[in-house]
Amino acid sequence: MNNYSVLNQQYYTIGTVTIDESFHTQSADEGFFRYFGNDVTYSIQRTIHKDDFDEFKKSIECLEKGEVKKIVLRMKGIISGFRWFLASVRRTGNQYQITLNDILSLEALVYDREYLIGEYRHFLSMTHDLAFEYSFETKIIKIYLFDCFREIILINEDLETWRKRAVSMKYVRPEHTEAFNKLCSDIQNGTYRFDYEIESSILTYGKSFEFNQFSGVTRYDDIEHRKVMGIITVIPSKSKSKDMNITIASNRDSLSELLNKKAITEYAQEIISQKPKYNVNIALVDIDNFTLINNTYGHLFGDEVIYTISSIIKAEIGIRGIAGRISGGGFMIVLEKTIDETDLRGILRAIRTKTEQIFINRIENLSVTCSIGVSTYPADSDNYDILFMQADKALFIAKEKGKNRYVIYDEKKHGKVETDTEHKIAYLSQNQSSDSHIKYIGTLTDRIISGNPIDINTVLDEIKYNFDIDCAYIFSGENMNQIIASSKNSPELHAGYVLNPKYSEKFNSDSLLVIDNVNELEGRADEAFEILSSQNILGTIQYLITSHNSIKALISYNYINRFKKWSVTDTNCLMVISRIISSYLTKNNLI
Repeated sequence: MNNYSVLNQQYYTIGTVTIDESFHTQSADEGFFRYFGNDVTYSIQRTIHKDDFDEFKKSIECLEKGEVKKIVLRMKGIISGFRWFLASVRRTGNQYQITLNDILSLEALVYDREYLIGEYRHFLSMTHDLAFEYSFETKIIKIYLFDCFREIILINEDLETWRKRAVSMKYVRPEHTEAFNKLCSDIQNGTYRFDYEIESSILTYGKSFEFNQFSGVTRYDDIEHRKVMGIITVIPSKSKSKDMNITIASNRDSLSELLNKKAITEYAQEIISQKPKYNVNIALVDIDNFTLINNTYGHLFGDEVIYTISSIIKAEIGIRGIAGRISGGGFMIVLEKTIDETDLRGILRAIRTKTEQIFINRIENLSVTCSIGVSTYPADSDNYDILFMQADKALFIAKEKGKNRYVIYDEKKHGKVETDTEHKIAYLSQNQSSDSHIKYIGTLTDRIISGNPIDINTVLDEIKYNFDIDCAYIFSGENMNQIIASSKNSPELHAGYVLNPKYSEKFNSDSLLVIDNVNELEGRADEAFEILSSQNILGTIQYLITSHNSIKALISYNYINRFKKWSVTDTNCLMVISRIISSYLTKNNLI
């Protein structure tokens, strides 16, 4: 068998990615990001062998909508050299969905088996039955719900302890106690086949009585690991019908089909209380503007949004975690054993990008996005309540910075979570930057209105300090040469690329262009990409000064050698400041 190992897992199908006509990644699953890493966050061109790219480009450009084409090419991942892949490309509108399979592995066989297993798991997750197992090695009985990707354990303890407690707590009707004891005896003795119907509340811990139909069999095909396994059919005592399952209903959220708030909270608390030796991430996901979506498009569509995003979450976390719905448009994910932050970001990015893309062609002007806040055990805390508050604060910051993003909590960056004396109330909003920015705008306006001369170099330096940017420049003239900089010792730069219509048309109606990552320009505005990259500018906000449809100047606020999402507040404030500077420069004939 010719296969290979990626992060200690066998992969035959690497993953799926959706790209636009510029070969920029629009969405991808976690497997794709794990294999290719951050190199494909923007353009996938850099991962394709240079000798294969032109042929690949020609092949997909002639694709008709809905048509699927299979292309063989060499691609490079983060932990291996170039390998041959089979790319199955399907055109959807102006985008291409690509599924990548490693040719050197037994792709067809494994894919068929995984698909079949997935079908079985989906079918089982749709049933109202539970499963139970008993190990002769550990003497443990385990009762669990079926889920598409993992087991949701309800009971996991010593069989005899479980039997005694159920009887002593009167979880079993007196008239069914004898049958219950025989059931436990048959399990313990490994009776080949057995069936019992018992009225009890053992699955709801005394809350409600149900008829539990236990059907089991002992497997002897592996003598060293023989076990008892079976199905529990739950029938409410009042109706004695299978119309609903109280045990499942008490743990599941009926709309999302995830765990409900109580179940996912108890699960997270239990995991953290065990003080595991591996990473556990608490991720809070919130659908942006969910109330507005409900009010604009109706609650039926809102329900569809919840169900669809729940499906994305389940698919992307797979067997590595479990999720629950904790509020109207809010979810909590408990991720276990993430390798490092890169591994974690791959999962978060997949959830965010797929959410952003799933409804993109559904309704005109509809934007469905989500924000995510994450904390990590044990790095951030070993206390569940604190971890939840830290994730909540990270989510608050993601919302404050403009939504549709994820923030991984970092105490050095984001500060401690302030709580009340009982650690029940978290004070999340501690950032006073918005107030200070507005105050600076007022001060700058007063200085200009006063009529006194202003040193624009000094103003740019003040902006650099107040907004935590690395440099600011103003370009003007026929070749857009640098005329003013935040540092007088700044190297002489130019911004001639802004005169290219392919670049200037990217500015919005407010004459503003926001670039979180310069890689966004690769394949779309290559001249600007090359110049900004050569200047080590990785993120920028630029303001275009025009007169009579001609470009007079460009104001550029930049991050050097670092990426950072520009917040909505910073963007709006810098736009206002740019207008003030523009008026001053024009009035004083400086441009």
